[in-house]
Order: sequence, then C-alpha cells, then structure tokens
Amino acid sequence: NHGPPHLLREIILVDDASRPDPERFYEKHWKRLQDELTEYVMALPKVTLVRLKERRGLMLARMEGIWRATSEVCVFLDSHIEATP
Repeated sequence: NHGPPHLLREIILVDDASRPDPERFYEKHWKRLQDELTEYVMALPKVTLVRLKERRGLMLARMEGIWRATSEVCVFLDSHIEATP
C-alpha cells in the first residue's frame, strides 16, 4: 500500500500444499480460512494465488512463482517477512 503502483506489476502467492496442525486447527476451520483467503485474493487485481497439489519444498514452490511471473524482476518474501517503507 506504500509503494508506487507502477513499480509493482503482480504479487504471486504460492501455497506449497499447506496442511493444518491438528493441535491448532480443526479441519473445518482450516477449510474456511482457505476459502476466505481464496475469495479475498480474487478481489485484489494484482494478486494471484497458486495452490500446489502436493508439497514440493521451498525452492520448487518459489520456482512455481517464477514460472508464472510476467515481470523481469522477482522478489521473494516468506510469510514471516513484512515489507516496510
């Protein structure tokens, strides 16, 4: 929300076949969260959500993002990273 729009062409969010921790989430709550995320992302014009069917690991998940990217430059941010001005 802080960067100039012309510098950000797209955001590709890759889900590497994540599964819930049964001690933290009931399956039905996990599914609801997944569905809400899918619906939310559909309303964001520059965001694409890619859900892998099976866990492929960090590097192959990142490569899935690269293969789908249309920009010349890619920046990887993991879920614990926050980009600030």
